[in-house]
Amino acid sequence: MSDNYQIARYPISQLRPGLKLGETVLSPDGGVLLYAGTMLTHKHIERLIFYKIDHVRIREFQTGEADTLGQQGADPVEQEALIAHHEYCEPDMPATVSEQENEFANTYGNAVKDLKKCFTIVRLEKHLDCDLLHSIVDSLLTLTPYGIGATALLHTANRSEDYLFHHSVNVGILAHIIGTLSGAFKPSQQKNLILAGILHDIGKLEIPVHVLYKKGRLDEDELHMVRQHPAIAYKFFRHFKEVPENVRLGVLQHHERDDGSGYPLHTNGAKNHPIAKVLGIADVYDAMTSKKVYGQEVSPFAAIDTLQTDTFSGKFSPNYTTPFLHELCQTLIGRYVTLNDGNIGQLVFWNRSGKETCLIRFSDGQVIDISNQNKLKIMKLVC
Repeated sequence: MSDNYQIARYPISQLRPGLKLGETVLSPDGGVLLYAGTMLTHKHIERLIFYKIDHVRIREFQTGEADTLGQQGADPVEQEALIAHHEYCEPDMPATVSEQENEFANTYGNAVKDLKKCFTIVRLEKHLDCDLLHSIVDSLLTLTPYGIGATALLHTANRSEDYLFHHSVNVGILAHIIGTLSGAFKPSQQKNLILAGILHDIGKLEIPVHVLYKKGRLDEDELHMVRQHPAIAYKFFRHFKEVPENVRLGVLQHHERDDGSGYPLHTNGAKNHPIAKVLGIADVYDAMTSKKVYGQEVSPFAAIDTLQTDTFSGKFSPNYTTPFLHELCQTLIGRYVTLNDGNIGQLVFWNRSGKETCLIRFSDGQVIDISNQNKLKIMKLVC
């Protein structure tokens, strides 16, 4: 197929199997329906109709002929099978940033800057600007339409400020996503999930910087000091009745675990607030996948494995991890990743049930199941 193409708008009524999508199609709630480069099948078209998508963008050759996999006169059944086999196998890296990604980046960047301002006031004046906090929460609520797709955007977001500010905003976004997917929180509680997320580490402002960002292992006294940050935050909130009690409890208990292995109170099970349980998952996922001075970042795939293992061992509630991990796995399909050998490829298939299969396609068209390659691992999400 020629790489010399343009993107044209097609109404749904003109779609047919074999056309190649020119850009990713999102559902009304912000989830990914189909990725750019997908070869359309009848099932894909039916899915677009079901979600009431009125048009999509299709790749066309410069001659105006649509970019298709099949050829005229080919057997329809064979062509459909061939198209399905090639789903998510577009090797070209995206050349431009979408409008949605720009909007996300702007909202995200402003939220980080505002939270830095808020935390600076806390550090210098011991005052919590609740109006500014609620403004941040309202801005992050506008990201709701991105749904689970926001997780991938977090990995590629520009991080120009201190880790603490980015991590706090990330946990707020992730907590909202996890809470929504669980179905356990009313719409009126969504703001509190975000608020608890952006405040969950505010107690660390009282931890000496040389301890908080120490490279290497903390000694016992330093570890005890760091583990007091949830309690420090809870005491600080007593001066600000504008912070709801369920947010305070969520922050206090976000390092507690269902099996009692957490801190600072070692509470377990039903004694831990639902917001705290959600924050714990969001905190671990983002901490593992973020760059930081005192620890190495890992890929989302490694973080998923850790959360799944910790759920099986009783640390996290499956009511919150299961729907989150399921949707997270789905949204990673079609994304580009860097392997530990330096090569970049596209994740075209990932099956975690039974025998794991993880297919990566490279620019030369080669597809490898890295689950069968002991030396190959995904290191980083590119886009």
